[in-house]
Amino acid sequence: MPIAVSAAKALATRVGIDITNRIFEVTGTRATATKYGFDRYWRDLRTFTLHDPVDYKLRAIGDWVLNDQLPVITQYS
Repeated sequence: MPIAVSAAKALATRVGIDITNRIFEVTGTRATATKYGFDRYWRDLRTFTLHDPVDYKLRAIGDWVLNDQLPVITQYS
């Protein structure tokens, strides 16, 4: 179960960052203005990923796939 949750979080993070970056590519630099509010989604997603880093999740997934080891319980599990 922890591996499935880690995989879902890693996928959601990558897709979310990709989508928010593309919003700015399509709409241009003016879309970062506060009056449009598009920057809020990017900032919220970045804050979410920094408080619970995905790199630890990816390492746990890789360790499980390659070494058949379940992740060690840590503050980021």
